[in-house]
Amino acid sequence: MSDIQSIGNIEFRVVYSGRRTLGINVLPDASVVVRVPYRTPVKTINRIVEEKSAWIIRHRDNFRNHDHKRPVKSFKNGSAHLYRGNACTLIIGEARRPNITFDESSIKIVLDKPDDEQAVKKLLFKGYKNEAIAMLPLLFNNILKKHSDQDFKPTGLVVRSMKRRWGSCSNKGKITLSSELVKLEERFIEYVILHELCHLKHHNHGPEYYRLLATLLPDWKNVRNEMKMVLV
Repeated sequence: MSDIQSIGNIEFRVVYSGRRTLGINVLPDASVVVRVPYRTPVKTINRIVEEKSAWIIRHRDNFRNHDHKRPVKSFKNGSAHLYRGNACTLIIGEARRPNITFDESSIKIVLDKPDDEQAVKKLLFKGYKNEAIAMLPLLFNNILKKHSDQDFKPTGLVVRSMKRRWGSCSNKGKITLSSELVKLEERFIEYVILHELCHLKHHNHGPEYYRLLATLLPDWKNVRNEMKMVLV
């Protein structure tokens, strides 16, 4: 279910689903998609879009003006970064001991050099990785239980930094997931996990592989296409 709305010069498509949090995506065609749980009030949607308007406009206009090249990522106070599908505001403070915390709307960082973007970037990436190590195994095990009838038997799970791949499955059945997945909403993570689990039974991308994937996730093509357009 979707609906087109606008605030100021921002036009966006609202997609309602069974998700639990609100997320904003700017796609390479410069369109804006706001994904929200069912029954989310219009006032709440408009408030979040207004709060993230600077981030939305910057990314939208970058796509319009630079032939779909990705914008240069900023690590300054007030910049926006993805976390679990949400565009979160980076809030930077000063403290002797570095620390990072995540919630649905913000990422709070404290360190001794708050104006050092490289130091902020390093701490942010460390935070992402720690969040991924804590979160991804839980999702992985839940998906295994959900599809227990398939009798998937991975020999292990590894979460590590992978810039060019979301995941992999070795010939010995060990599955590796990219820590970058923590930036995405859960349905994209589920797709990646199912994609790799299917390789436990079919170590290629042949017809049998895709039949199994379609059985587990009938909408996998749409999910994959949308995932390709997410800014990470």
